[in-house]
Amino acid sequence: MNLAPDLLNGIFIAATIGVGPFWFLMAVRPNAAITRRTMSTPWPVVAIGLVYAALVIPSAGAILETLLNPTLAAISASLATPAGSLAVWLHVLAFDLIAGRFIWLDGLSRGVGAPLRIAALALALMFGPLGLLLHLALRPRHHREGAQAVS
Repeated sequence: MNLAPDLLNGIFIAATIGVGPFWFLMAVRPNAAITRRTMSTPWPVVAIGLVYAALVIPSAGAILETLLNPTLAAISASLATPAGSLAVWLHVLAFDLIAGRFIWLDGLSRGVGAPLRIAALALALMFGPLGLLLHLALRPRHHREGAQAVS
């Protein structure tokens, strides 16, 4: 798919800024009704997924060909384009948000305090799996009494 650079850049900026409010709510307003309403659903991630699908599906044949016979050189070449970089960026945004949502939900159910929750969310926002690993390593081992476990 050959999209104009301005369009790709616009999608990049919109997606990058667009996830910010969700991260802010999970970190700063974890128990607010708006946070629960928004983050208890998959819709924030679905929105990113739909943009990703619109970008990737038209090139699915070429992408599948690379993925069925992956080499570092072939993957590097496909990611070295603006469209390839944007696709990976959307993928990262979506899966980091899934990790952040898990940290938020699991943290609430285990009574994780604000310092650890915010540190894990900040790390997940910037370095995905590292934030998830921090949360898993330092969270309380048991759920709070009366709290609902993450499913």
